[in-house]
Amino acid sequence: MSMLKNAALTGLVVGAVAVVVIFLANPFEGGTPNPTGSFAPVAPLLENPDPAFTVGRGIGAIDAPVVLEVWADFQCPICGQWANNVEPRLYERYVRDGKLRIEHHHYAFLGEESFTSAIGAVCAEKQGKYWAFSSWVFANQHGENEGGFSDERLRIIAAAAGLDLAAYDACITDPANRAEVEADAAAATALGVNSTPTLKIGDWMEPGLPTVDAISAKIDAALGKK
Repeated sequence: MSMLKNAALTGLVVGAVAVVVIFLANPFEGGTPNPTGSFAPVAPLLENPDPAFTVGRGIGAIDAPVVLEVWADFQCPICGQWANNVEPRLYERYVRDGKLRIEHHHYAFLGEESFTSAIGAVCAEKQGKYWAFSSWVFANQHGENEGGFSDERLRIIAAAAGLDLAAYDACITDPANRAEVEADAAAATALGVNSTPTLKIGDWMEPGLPTVDAISAKIDAALGKK
């Protein structure tokens, strides 16, 4: 898993044992498979955020004084913990008041299903549905490269997120969208990103899974400088 490379990090990063405990306790893993191979996806906590705040790959006012950038892989279980548990609380604490914008960046590196899910997110963004799609994807992780993000499951997630499926079907076959995901990963690497999730506020950038209070302290400090 992506966090294993960063178990020695201090400050905001939780210990490796805590990561394992959190992962095993993840209530969002999996959805409900059935014998036909389809499944009933689990709804995310932020199923219906204010649409005025869901612009591009981010959530929050475009002119918010603080921007939190997040590099993630949709298969990364620690990214799932971030998206399912931390971001909803930041939404309530900062985003709703116009103080914070959270922007996502693709860093697909865990395998082919990382790319297929990221391509699906690119197509969702083209429909103005990135945040809805990404939230549903993170809420329905099911292992790494084990079929959790097969084309069939991703299409069901796309439907749950409210996408136009005809447009989605046409979009995911366009090789330009995979090239965009690959370019995102290359840009992340050039910036120094080498694991997920990696977080950035201004000049501060670190990988790991901070607690809500720890990342809130970073946000409050940045707000204090505005």
